Amino acid sequence: LTQTGDVRSKPDAMIHERTVFESIIQRTQRTTEQCNGLAANERNTIKKEWTPASELTEPPPVGCKTDVSLLPELGVGKALGAWLEENPADQIRDYPTCYVPPPKSCNVTTYTLVIMSHTTERLPAFVDPVSEMIGAWPGLTEVIIVWNSPRETLNQAKDDKEKSYARKLLDWDADPSHPLRIFFSLENGLANNLLNRYHPSIEPKNEVVMFFDDDGPFWSRESMIDTGFELWKRNSDVQVGGFPRNIRFLSERMKTAENVNLKKSIDIIISDVPGYKEESHPPFTPVCRETSGDFVEYNYFSFPEFAGHVLLPSGTFLHRNFLCFVWHPAFEELRQWVVTHKTMPDDMTVSTLVSHLAGRAPRTFPREINTGHSRRLSENDSSHLDKVHNQVDASRSTLAEAFPHADRSHRRLLWKQKCWASWREDAINSILGYFGSIHPGSVGWCAGTKHQKPNSRGVPFICHPEKPSLHQIPWLNEDGTGSNQCPHDSKLREKIKEHKERHAREEVTLGDFCMECKYLQRFHNLWGSTRVHYEQSR
Repeated sequence: LTQTGDVRSKPDAMIHERTVFESIIQRTQRTTEQCNGLAANERNTIKKEWTPASELTEPPPVGCKTDVSLLPELGVGKALGAWLEENPADQIRDYPTCYVPPPKSCNVTTYTLVIMSHTTERLPAFVDPVSEMIGAWPGLTEVIIVWNSPRETLNQAKDDKEKSYARKLLDWDADPSHPLRIFFSLENGLANNLLNRYHPSIEPKNEVVMFFDDDGPFWSRESMIDTGFELWKRNSDVQVGGFPRNIRFLSERMKTAENVNLKKSIDIIISDVPGYKEESHPPFTPVCRETSGDFVEYNYFSFPEFAGHVLLPSGTFLHRNFLCFVWHPAFEELRQWVVTHKTMPDDMTVSTLVSHLAGRAPRTFPREINTGHSRRLSENDSSHLDKVHNQVDASRSTLAEAFPHADRSHRRLLWKQKCWASWREDAINSILGYFGSIHPGSVGWCAGTKHQKPNSRGVPFICHPEKPSLHQIPWLNEDGTGSNQCPHDSKLREKIKEHKERHAREEVTLGDFCMECKYLQRFHNLWGSTRVHYEQSR
């Protein structure tokens, strides 16, 4: 994509859609060969049983049966093969040609924020944070609100508070000098669809798009821009984000493959090869549903830095070229399945699709950065602190799917279904079966540093601390992994220096405090024993 949004122009570093489609087809063919070649002792080893929702006997409210069948196993290869055959390379067509973006985009300094919404009830949740970002976040030159309801709904807010926010939004949209504009999906021929935020018709003017859900949480500038945006510049051909979900493998064969290939991925990252193009990436792990009964579990209970397989949309960066692929005619079958599935799993679908287009896993960055201040949108913003989240709030939408007692404001209508968890698991198994394989998992921000720690339960590695300071992020610091792949930002380096000095002062203060605590504890222990001895002697 060029700055004008013309997807037909292609810099040399980008990969043509036909090339990447053929690569995905070859991956499905290798998966077929590997699954058919499994030894008898490698087949059907999973003790737990799983039944697709479409094959259950009782529909809601008694059971969780649905009328949405699983996607066809390895169906993506057949769909792409059919499209390539029906659309020769020399044929002129209406839909533009798509290109996988380059592995690095160091020259990109601006970005577009996209938030999708459909109800005025959500306006108070995102209008204030967006207002604070504009002007305060360096590089934010465009904000697109994808509105999935009729325009009239903004004029029909139910109370004065919502009306005030709606009016503000419409005024911004009407002001040609303001960076925010509203994309009305219905007026552009689109239905109310969660995939609309990825539609090429929104035409972001910047190469990179930053996504947030309309109910947040909205993370700090230090997390998103200083850390996440800089990571994306060094990995612009994958999805980059801070809300990773882990997919638990149940097959011993799949577990072994994941552990081996994740370690290979870590080795590639810490080898610091520019753009990682000189190294071949580890293979994807086959999911042999038909031949071996393979299925997986969707892990709701953590956001692991390592071995994350799916990124939730909020707080992600994605090169705008991928919008062209999400709505490509070749993936029509996949999109239709998304809109008919009970959970409308756009997050799983987009993450899996992008990973297969890129041929590797997404990258992750920490959601929280230790700045020594209260949580906020940016170091310099002091208003609305109670509305802005610099950390994961367990009562927010993204954790609600895991805990029934949590706030269910996100996708409320969907959450009314008691079968949500089982349907989400049904969705991920359907998607993985359609593609036939899954990448080894994400590599955490701390890879190759002293902050990478072995983990005895769950994913093999974790990052400690969970809330690092900027000077602990490798790609932001001199000689750190990835730091030399893009030019240094002098202002950011100065900011990191200040953070490091503040962190050192905090360590000293903490040490003094702990010494005082130890002294007081000894005093209380001594006084306690003296008092007991005195009372016993009376």
